[in-house]
Amino acid sequence: MKFSRVTILLAGSLAVTSAISAQTPIVLDDKAPVLTGAQPALPPLGLFARQAPPEPPLSALSQSDVTSPRAIEDRYRAEVKLLSRDGRQFVHCKLKNGKVLTGRLSDLGDAGFAIRTNALGDGTYVQYKDLAEPPRAVPAVGTQIKQGVQMTGFVIFVVVFFIPLALTGVIPSC
Repeated sequence: MKFSRVTILLAGSLAVTSAISAQTPIVLDDKAPVLTGAQPALPPLGLFARQAPPEPPLSALSQSDVTSPRAIEDRYRAEVKLLSRDGRQFVHCKLKNGKVLTGRLSDLGDAGFAIRTNALGDGTYVQYKDLAEPPRAVPAVGTQIKQGVQMTGFVIFVVVFFIPLALTGVIPSC
């Protein structure tokens, strides 16, 4: 079977189109804070005057509550739930063992989630306790191109090898 230039062009454009259509812009809120009301004037300091450091604000949670593993897992869980709203968004996850995963989120649960790093397959299951930092949204153009090429290769394999073998009777049909 000889490939025509149109077939090769169609397969190449399909790979590029899927990567481009998966692009979602990352919207950041870069607005500057607006100050309202009059700000209290600070007294002028002399050349060698010392000022006491400001006291930290009192919070309802103690420092041990904020750094507890359960609170950190809850924060990661909320971040993953927020990022999973857009199914086409790519997410960057850094694990405690130094591994970095980039892909789409799926199979959210109480203990963890799956991140699909390849076009085919279920992905890698990540537990919230294994995360080193909160997941973040990324454009991941390279990952999109890689997954587009994987999907295009799979489609070409099916069209070139599987369908002709099924039509000739080499592979029995169901």
